[in-house]
Amino acid sequence: MEIKSLENIDLEQLVKVINLSFSDYIVPFQLTLEKLQFKILTEDVKLNLSVGVFDGDRMVGVMLHGLRDTAEGLVAYNAATGVIPDYRGRGLVRKMYDHLLPELKKLKVKKMLLEVITENYVAIKAYEKMGYTVVRKLDCYTGKIQVGENNAVASLKEIDGFRWSEFISFWSMAPSWQNDLQSLENSKEHCCIIGAYHDDLLVGYAIFNPTSRKVNQLAVAAAYRSKGIGSQLLSYINELAGQQEVYVFNVAHDQASTMSFLKKLGLRSGIAQYEMSRQV
Repeated sequence: MEIKSLENIDLEQLVKVINLSFSDYIVPFQLTLEKLQFKILTEDVKLNLSVGVFDGDRMVGVMLHGLRDTAEGLVAYNAATGVIPDYRGRGLVRKMYDHLLPELKKLKVKKMLLEVITENYVAIKAYEKMGYTVVRKLDCYTGKIQVGENNAVASLKEIDGFRWSEFISFWSMAPSWQNDLQSLENSKEHCCIIGAYHDDLLVGYAIFNPTSRKVNQLAVAAAYRSKGIGSQLLSYINELAGQQEVYVFNVAHDQASTMSFLKKLGLRSGIAQYEMSRQV
């Protein structure tokens, strides 16, 4: 078996291997070509820093990595790791890391990140052996938004661009890689940005992808919380989503008020993940 860069890989082949690798996963995960292309775009996946395991011409394992320059220096993000069922138990994930780490060191990558489902004990133990430690727990929510009649505390309107300096000032938690600033900048044509205004002052916002029905970010200024503005924003999103289910992924587990708010509006918690990191 040989480990090779995916720089020149056929994406249709890559989709098939990812889908087979995750076909019996705790949460079955399937991609289309379009979804893979979107993932590569939004998560800054670098195929030259991604690897596959090949048995002859057959790809039997894959590891995708994104790369970003951050305030901490270069950070690599494990966007997907999988091995097809017949080839598990052969240490292929460790071999892919052994192949990749020298390349990351050459680039002076400072840190590596990944997310793993909390019930995937085998993977968690393997990552811990490779030097990863848990940074935080992230909860995922889904469901149909149930918003009753509320007094309109704020006026809502869609805005054209990201006003990050203001948005960041509203945060009580840092978003994970998939919901971070750069991911949203990479996919801005797919984003609907809703601003909440009180006396012409921006006091809250939400970023929503109507195609995937994902709420990427939602935050309200600390002085304006518990006044119904968050409910107004989700009510607006509910209309954009055609009252179908929406998804709110990777809410930090220590954000008790946020979790209570989402549950109150009818969203239910599903899977939970650990965000893990290690130094290179």
